[in-house]
Amino acid sequence: MAEIEDRGIRSGGRGEDMAGPAVVAYTTQDDAHRPVRQAAQAHALEHGCVLVLFAADAAGFMSEPLPNAIDAEGADDRFGGRLGLADLEYLGRSEIAGQVVEGRNAGARVAAWLPKGHGMAALAEYAAAQGAHIVFLPQELESHEELSAKLLERTGSGDVAPDIEIQVVGSPASTR
Repeated sequence: MAEIEDRGIRSGGRGEDMAGPAVVAYTTQDDAHRPVRQAAQAHALEHGCVLVLFAADAAGFMSEPLPNAIDAEGADDRFGGRLGLADLEYLGRSEIAGQVVEGRNAGARVAAWLPKGHGMAALAEYAAAQGAHIVFLPQELESHEELSAKLLERTGSGDVAPDIEIQVVGSPASTR
């Protein structure tokens, strides 16, 4: 496992200062969406928000990314809604932990989330639950309209839709 440098930022999920308004960025373990992460990081730095990396490929078809109550007693107490470095390393997610460290080394407050579900519904649910005011998506995903619809669906009781902006980020090749 690669050594992760974390310049004086305390590791550990519950001990980290990850409270506050959230900016959610779509990412994957292979870091194929680096421009999305970097745009979200710039926004988080400018606005004093916590950047939460939504690891879209974390959920497997045969397993869950986080221990469930049957697997690990006290798992609900240990893992909150934003995972820190110690949590990610404990869960074997060093690739995502490396992305967290990169953002922190740039000065941002960064955490991650490993969703149990797939697709835009899981992202919409997470962004709303975290009180995110903006979600960054890769242009090639072509499902930003689906995310908007899922955010509106969440208010099926007639409540006001959450005011979550969706920022679509193009790949470096598409911005030339």
